[in-house]
Parts: sequence; C-alpha cells; structure tokens
Amino acid sequence: MTKSVSVCFAVVSADAVKPVSVLVGDSVTLLTGLTYIHDVIQWRSDHQNSPVAEIDRKAGLFNTSDGRFTDKLQLDCLTGSLTIRNIGTRHSGLYKADISSSKHTIHKTFNVTVRDAVKSELVTKGETVTLQTNVTEIQKDDQILWIFGEIVIAEINKAAQRFNKGRLKLNNQTGSLNITNTKTTDSGLYELKISSSRHIILRRITVTVTGE
Repeated sequence: MTKSVSVCFAVVSADAVKPVSVLVGDSVTLLTGLTYIHDVIQWRSDHQNSPVAEIDRKAGLFNTSDGRFTDKLQLDCLTGSLTIRNIGTRHSGLYKADISSSKHTIHKTFNVTVRDAVKSELVTKGETVTLQTNVTEIQKDDQILWIFGEIVIAEINKAAQRFNKGRLKLNNQTGSLNITNTKTTDSGLYELKISSSRHIILRRITVTVTGE
C-alpha cells in the first residue's frame, strides 16, 4: 500500500527597499500594510542584531527595545507598524520587518535617511513665508495635511484638487505651504502630516511674525 505524503510550503515574499527621508525631530511610522499581525513580526535595524521591536502572539510577547532608541519606539499592537519618535541622525539606516505565519513569510525593508534642517521661520509682517515639506514630488498615494491650531488649513493629494484659501497657497508638486502677506496672528506652531501607503511622517514648524 502506497502512502501519500503531503508537503506544505510557506510562501516567502520580499518587497523592494522603500526609501524614507525625514528631518531631525520628526516622528515617522513605517507601515506594514497589514490590518492585524496573526503570528510573529520582528523589526531589526542595521545597527543592532537583536530585534528592536517584536510581537509573538503565541508566546504572548510584545516588546520594544531601548538601547540606542531610548524610549523613541512605539509598536502598533494590531498592525505591527513601527513608529520612531523625535528621530535623530544616528537613527538613519535600514529597518527590516520579518512577518511570519504558518502560511507565509513577508520581508519589508525601509531605508531611513535623517537630515538636519531648520524647522523654525522668522519673518517680518507682510512678507511671504514658505513652509517646506522636503518632498521632491507628491506621489499618487500621498496625502499632505497642514494643521494650525488643531484645524486643517490646507490639504493636497493626487486624487483631489489642491486646497488654497486666501493667503495660503500650496505648491502642487511638493505640497509646501506659502503664507502670503503674513500677519502677527500667523505666528505659532504648524503641524505637517505626510501620509502614504509606505509611511507616515509628522513634523512641527514654528513660525514667528514680527511687527514692522
């Protein structure tokens, strides 16, 4: 009698390396693209052999490593997406996510580049100030929000027309925000949120408008 043997193969897939460019002090979220981690995910950086963050459902493990990140890491308990808060230049490098289950293994790699830049603007009343996104060109799935005083003052994405209002002008290619004929009431903290299918970047820019 011949016995039949069934062999199960796990599917392994790897995405192309995703470049992510941020500025010192930004918060960046590296997205897994999943709604729920059923088994295991491990995040590693090229600075550290051991996982910097991991979830293991069966072992009941949910962990983020301190070390060189000193409480900067936040791991989404559902999706496994990794957030690095208040990022610095020393955090530049490759970040790899290994997502494993009984059926498949997925490898995702992000190349994070952190650059130093001024994130405050000082202008005289009546001048124009430009708040930069440092994006070369908005991609199809990108969305850019500018927020001031907890109110969305400008928004742009490829699927919708750019939103300009009064003295606010958005650059259609980069999403940078121009504030024309500035007033002292324009002084304050502006928040920028750049969202895509790959990552989310949060940035704060302080604007000070002085009198004549």
